[in-house]
Amino acid sequence: ECANVAGTLTIKVGLHGRVVLGPAGTPGTIEVPVRYALVEEGPEPKTVYSKLYRVPVTIGEGQPSVSFTHIEEEMAVPMPPPAVFDRYVIYVGYDPLGSAQERRQTKKRPAKKN
Repeated sequence: ECANVAGTLTIKVGLHGRVVLGPAGTPGTIEVPVRYALVEEGPEPKTVYSKLYRVPVTIGEGQPSVSFTHIEEEMAVPMPPPAVFDRYVIYVGYDPLGSAQERRQTKKRPAKKN
């Protein structure tokens, strides 16, 4: 869903995925790193919006797989001119590298001083 609200482009987009246990898999809860990105495509692509979510998915005992859904309702950017709007592309996908980088950055933050 897309809407122009007072000069702001608001976008609601979601995904439906499936987690499948492999031979060594066990029941439990995992976090699936999912990234939503809005990119202005062109000779030099420009990321307009990007957000990573860790979606918790629980696989019960005896379940070889489980489906999950996630909806991004916070994507909002300034409304671009029509020519630019036509170059906007939304990407949604699994992002284990971004998740690992985000965890490293969180660990490196210095402690607050009083």
